Amino acid sequence: MFDWSSLLRIVVFLPTVGAVAIALFGSRRAEAERSFSRWTALVTSLLALVLTVLLVGAFPAGADEFAVSETSLWFGDTAGRVDVSFSLGLDGLSLWLFGLTSLLMILAIAVSWKAIDRYCRAYYALLLVLQTGMTGVFCARDIILFYVFFEATLIPLFFLIGVWGSSERRYAAIKFFLFTLAGSVLTFLGLLAVVWWNFEHSSAMTFSIPELTEGLVKHPMPVPLQVVVFAALFAGFAVKVPLFPLHTWLPLAHVEAPTAGSVLLAGVLLKIGTYGFVRLSLPLLPDAAVICMPWMLGLSAAGIIYGALVALAQSDIKRLIAYSSVSHLGFCMLGIFALNRTGIDGGVLQMINHGLSTGGLFALVGMLYERYHTREIKAYSGLARRLPVLSFFMLLMTLSSIGLPGMNGFAGELLILVGAFQRAWAQDLTGPAIVYRAVSVLAVFGVVLGAWYMLWMFQRVFFGPVREPAVEHHRGQEEPIRDLSSREVASLVPLVVLIFWIGLQPSFFLERMGPTLDRLTVGAMRLSDGEERLHAVELISQPGALPRGEESRDE
Repeated sequence: MFDWSSLLRIVVFLPTVGAVAIALFGSRRAEAERSFSRWTALVTSLLALVLTVLLVGAFPAGADEFAVSETSLWFGDTAGRVDVSFSLGLDGLSLWLFGLTSLLMILAIAVSWKAIDRYCRAYYALLLVLQTGMTGVFCARDIILFYVFFEATLIPLFFLIGVWGSSERRYAAIKFFLFTLAGSVLTFLGLLAVVWWNFEHSSAMTFSIPELTEGLVKHPMPVPLQVVVFAALFAGFAVKVPLFPLHTWLPLAHVEAPTAGSVLLAGVLLKIGTYGFVRLSLPLLPDAAVICMPWMLGLSAAGIIYGALVALAQSDIKRLIAYSSVSHLGFCMLGIFALNRTGIDGGVLQMINHGLSTGGLFALVGMLYERYHTREIKAYSGLARRLPVLSFFMLLMTLSSIGLPGMNGFAGELLILVGAFQRAWAQDLTGPAIVYRAVSVLAVFGVVLGAWYMLWMFQRVFFGPVREPAVEHHRGQEEPIRDLSSREVASLVPLVVLIFWIGLQPSFFLERMGPTLDRLTVGAMRLSDGEERLHAVELISQPGALPRGEESRDE
């Protein structure tokens, strides 16, 4: 029988091997160094993608966990009282995010092919190290390992923004690093509290995520403590999403980052936050998740509307798409914290959809910038006649982003909105139900605003009389402006295939998510159905409040 666990470890650490090869064996001549670095990075990422496709293709519908490596002790004391394991695994939640990471890395390398002409060895090595961090965080099954991979994504992106970014790159890199690091430290403290609570009720201090989940089902934390720990996890995951109003680092980071950095930031790294909520916050702290549900839904709706309105006012294409990410990630959070099966399915599916459409949009903006060296909307007009292939792909990504029926965004947004309305109209019009109904209606307006700013941007840039940027923006380039090359087209085609595949057959993806999402969210969904019995204010205000025991859960 084939050892899928070994293949999983290879996919995670193969990019690091490629990074080491680039660092050690590159040529001293500039052109040779550039060629060796980018080809090594491309071959390494292509091989990782092929192996990822094998893993994803072998994952059966209805399975909960698969391709799990043999868990081995990473470090601990001789008595076995501390169990920190090196454990990797794929399940229905991590499967598609794992695959999305390998796919978008190919796109990131493709858009860097000609755009990066200095420090190429360091650039491509950092990209590959970043890939290991991103894939690792989605398949880590140990708290310490998860945190190591989580932090491992910060350093490469910090340098990618700070060295190869635009004029304000250093400020953007520092702001990104400080926001994310501060939040992640609080998250780590919250996770340690979970570990300690489980240790108090078991014989070993385990950091295994499945064992901690099982332990806290048997011995749940008191509700006030759950709320405190939930707030600690919120600090790191909400910054990473980013959830309004903790989003301020994102637009600047997107605008200043090189195109590959924006592709990976929007396509993969923002999903670590939503992934953390589903993987850790909901199963470990179900009572707190239900208590905080009105606040989470309110912040999600605020992010949807705020991101859309600010995007509508932008004159820079890249900044417009950056603010659209704030709005779209608000939809993901709205579905997740509707705390019903339909909404959670839609929220997780929309995480994948956003990675495909927004990652493609950032790549296309980078390709446009590589030709004209400006992202100002007013500098363009009628480019559909000048660059028809680029315009065609931009139209597809735009329609995907706004949720055109038959494309991936429609399936995700429909499930999210249905889940939100189910939550809003499942109760009498009292208390939180009023909030839920207002949030649901605002989310619908967010869909309309999303179509407005995306289609208006496309109309101004690609339709009308032909107008190209002034000659000075070209920075003296002598070659004529050409349409997309075969390399650029080849990097975009897989995204288009997946966009239509998800749009036309979303059940293929949902069937593989379902069992895992059921297992992770059943506690929070069950509690949310009886949330009128929680009396959140009373529970939080009473120091001696007891956790909901097994008798109340069985009710």
